[in-house]
Amino acid sequence: MPRHTVYFLSSHQHRGLMAEIWASRLMLPDWDIRSAAWNQPSFNDIPIEVLKEIILEIPPVEQRLYNPDEVKQADLIIALHDGEFEQADIPDDLPMQKLVRWDIPNPEIRSTDNDEKWALYQEVCDAIAMNIKQMEPILRSQPTQ
Repeated sequence: MPRHTVYFLSSHQHRGLMAEIWASRLMLPDWDIRSAAWNQPSFNDIPIEVLKEIILEIPPVEQRLYNPDEVKQADLIIALHDGEFEQADIPDDLPMQKLVRWDIPNPEIRSTDNDEKWALYQEVCDAIAMNIKQMEPILRSQPTQ
C-alpha cells in the first residue's frame, strides 16, 4: 500500500513542528508526517520545551524550508497561520483541493516577552492537539487521491 503525506506548514515552522509531533503520536503507519516553514525556518526552544511538559519522548524532527514541488505532492496540506497577522502570508501556489487552514496564533509575532511567549505556546499546543484529534478519523481512513 502506498504511503501518504501530510504537510504542516507555518511561517517559521514552530507551530508546524508542534503539529508534526502531535500527529506522529497517532502512529499512522500509512502516513509520512512532515512540517515546513514558508519563511526561513528557525528553531526556538520554547515550543519543544512546552511539548516536553506533556510528551515525555519527543520524536526527532528536522527544519525544512517550504519546497513547492514537494508539498504539492502531499495528500493533505495544513497551513497553520495567525488569522490576524499571517492570512496573506500563506503561499498562494498551494493546491486548494488539498489545503486545510488552521487559525493558530503565532507567539513569535504576538509577544517579545519570553514568559508571555511560553504561555502563548501552551495555548497553541492545546489548540493544535485538539485540531489533530479532530483530524484523526480522516487520517485513519483510507485517503483518496
